Formats: sequence, C-alpha cells, structure tokens
Amino acid sequence: MTGGGARTGPGVSIETGRLLGRWEDGVAVFRGVPFGAPPVGPWRWRPPRRPDSWDGERPALEFGPAPLQSQPPRDSIIYQVNFNDRRPLMISEDCLYANVWTPEPSRSAALPVMVWLHGGGNRYGHGSQDIHDGRAIAGRGVVVVTLNYRLGALGFLAHPELAAEDEHGASGNYGLLDIVAALTWVRDNIAAFGGDPAKVTVAGNSAGAAHVCHLMAAPGTRSLFRAAIGQSAAGIYRAEGPMPDQAAAQEQGMRYAAELGGRDLAGLRRVSGVELILKGHFGPVVDGRVLVRDTQHVFEAGGQHPVPLLVGSNTDEGSVYTRPGAAADVAARHAADFAGVYPTGDPVEAARSARLFTGETRFVYPVWRWATTHTATTGAPTWMYRFAHTPPLPAGLDLAPPPDGRPGYGVFHTAELPYTGDNLHRLAWPWEDADRELAAAMGDAWARFVTHADPNGGTLPVWDTFTGGDTSPVLVFGDTGISRGTTDRLDAMRLLDGLPRPI
Repeated sequence: MTGGGARTGPGVSIETGRLLGRWEDGVAVFRGVPFGAPPVGPWRWRPPRRPDSWDGERPALEFGPAPLQSQPPRDSIIYQVNFNDRRPLMISEDCLYANVWTPEPSRSAALPVMVWLHGGGNRYGHGSQDIHDGRAIAGRGVVVVTLNYRLGALGFLAHPELAAEDEHGASGNYGLLDIVAALTWVRDNIAAFGGDPAKVTVAGNSAGAAHVCHLMAAPGTRSLFRAAIGQSAAGIYRAEGPMPDQAAAQEQGMRYAAELGGRDLAGLRRVSGVELILKGHFGPVVDGRVLVRDTQHVFEAGGQHPVPLLVGSNTDEGSVYTRPGAAADVAARHAADFAGVYPTGDPVEAARSARLFTGETRFVYPVWRWATTHTATTGAPTWMYRFAHTPPLPAGLDLAPPPDGRPGYGVFHTAELPYTGDNLHRLAWPWEDADRELAAAMGDAWARFVTHADPNGGTLPVWDTFTGGDTSPVLVFGDTGISRGTTDRLDAMRLLDGLPRPI
C-alpha cells in the first residue's frame, strides 16, 4: 500500500527499501509497512513470505487494509469500544502490514519495543483500530508496533491437503505464523525506527493475549521477545478443552470444505475470500510447525519461554457473552461446592452467578492459571492486575442490552483497552478526571514494564510479584483508584480447577 501527501517527514531505511513517515504530536508514525508478501492466490494457506523490495522512497502515510472479516453488531458494546473507528474499514486478503510509532527514528536510540496483538476471537480486528493507536505509549519512550494477521478460515484452516503440500506436514495456524513473521521483521528492522531488537515485549488483548501465551510455548520464538503482556485471555486451561491436534483440526477442515460443496484444495483456493471468512470458527491448533505440543502441556512441564509476564482480567468479563439460558444451566449443577461458589437461591442471584461463571470459565480463570502455572514452573517474575473500573458510557449510545438481561455491562470484556493504551481520546465518551488519571497511570505502568520488565514506579502503589498462593498480590485498578489486593474469588478458581473440559 502507498499513500499520498507532501514528501516531508521522518524517513528510515529497512531491508526492503526506504520509508517516508509523518510526525504526529512529536511521534514519528509509519503506517502500512509490509512485513509479508500478499498471501493470495496459490499463497493462500501457506506460511508468509518475505515482502518484495521497492525502489525509491515508499510513503508510509496510510494504513494498509485490514484482514478479510465481518464485524460485530453495531449496537454491541464490543463494536462501540473496539470498531467504531473514525475512518471506514478497508479489508483485503492482501493484509500483512504493520504500523510503527516511534519517538526517535534513529538507529542510535535503542529504545524498548512493544509489539501489540489485537483481539477479536480470530474473527475480527486489525492493527489499525483507533483503540490501538500507539502515540501515547510511544510518547513515553517506547517504539510501538501493531500488525495484522489472517483471520477465520484464511488464518487457521487445517486440511489434509494442506499438510500434504507442507514440508513439515503441518496445517493451520497461518495467522499465528503471520505474527511470528511480524516479530521476525521487528527483530531484523526495528533498529531503523529507533528500537532495540533485544528489548521486545509482545503484548495483546483477548485472542491477542492467547496468541502471546502460545508464542511463549512455541520453541522457535524465544529469540524474538524478552517479556510478555496478556490482557483478559490465555491459551491454556481453556473452557473449550485441549487444543485440537492435527487429526482433529483436519477433520474440522474437511467438514468445512464439505459445507462449501466438498471442494478440494485447488477449489478452495478459488473460492472468494469473503465467502470463506463468513463460515466457521477457527483458532490455533497443534500444527507441528510453530506449535508442536499443546500449549498447556508445555506450561505444565515448564517448557515455556521463562520471560517476565504481566497479566490480568476485568471484573465483568462475562457480561458480553452470557446467554439468556445460562442461569438455568448454572442452577442445574447440584454439587454443594458448586452452589457455594455460584449460588442460585433467587433469580437475581442466579443471573449474577451465571455471568460470573461465563466470565470466569472463559477469561478470568485461564488468566489466573497462566500466572500461577508460569510462576510455579519457571519462577519467572509475574505481575497480575484486576481491572475494576466501570467506563462512563455516553447517554444515548446506540447499545443493545446485555444478552443475559442483567442491568448494565459493568467492567466488560475489553473495557481496559482505552486505559492501558492511554487512548481515552479515541472515544468521545464523558471521561472524568478519575478516568484520565487511571489511564495515565496504566499507560505509565505498561510502558515501564516494556522498558524495565517491571511495572513498578511512578505513582503506583508497590506492585508485588504474583506468587500463586492464597494471598497472592494483585493490583486493582478500580473506581476509587489504584490499590493493592489479593486474588479475587479464589474459591471459584479452585472449583474450576476440578471441572472437566469442555465446560
């Protein structure tokens, strides 16, 4: 992708050619930088390739297209926070582009680097969303990189014919391979933007956080990052159970192909990419290339990258996803210990328990287990947070009610994003001084973690490392400020430890 505009601004030279960026609020921004060749035509469902070089100076002034995807409903809270951008969404199968924000585009700067992975359940999202704008964090002395990766069937389809044509006998995880390619591009090129390739932190939210977890388990990625941040999801102790192996993933791929008329691989490569991404729900699998074992098994054996880790979740993760019949399902579980943790004595209590159960099984418990397992098996320093601040939704926002019928969304899934990136200004909401102070403190802490592999300092209370015990420290970012706490609802975490998967 190229962009127009006056040919002035910061310039850098990378392996594939020279780039022209733009200064914005004291930060140099380079948009739409290719880190992989277009994965189109015969290159659909293949590992990403090195991008082509170019002659002259390539303008990096406009974002590249997002991966092919649908969008959440416009009246959903997820859409309003994450996708209601100021510019129209442009999508294409040609989507392997990164964006870089840097305060000092000089090879002598050697600044720490944050590589941010968007969420969206491997169905939605891209690195150019307003909510992921990197200027505020870059202004704290950090080079910020956001990126796209292939989504849906285009990013994660496994199929016997794909395995047969692959030198490793692997199939699936093309989106994850895109992320590895982007991290490799960062290692090889980020010095030109002022970044230090030895000081890379990989960070993400939701599906992006799960990818961070998988990258920690991938044997071939250890040289690509030195620290990790995961917000509101994990790739281990999943509610849906173990990761699919190649046999199971390829069976799913064959069923998917049958829905498209039983096409062979050549026929699937001729199908419109838009049609492909509208069907099925896909995610990471044990592919035999980037992931050679179930990520949970790697963590349990202590085989993951023993990097410093910062993780956490929100107090109402389940408010977006709790379906109307969930309260009855929770009430049907008769075990006394279950009833003690998720009481259902009256309809209000049952609805509250159902929301908690949904959020804890899908988000809170896996993140807690990520922290406890990483700490126990590697001893690496780990910090945990709990985001407990309710964002001020605008009056009159076109918003559907929560699907479980409870009043309000609370501290919903992704509510922390405007704060951790210090990006409140990207949303025209009635922010108050308390919101701005919280966002500044969280942006500072995340930037310090990227810089020093430790979030402590500034105005924060002392943030002790997570230990996994009954009184394990947690830092709470709440409605009344920032405070030191301990693991919340430990009885629920222990109960969920014993439940068979899938839940």
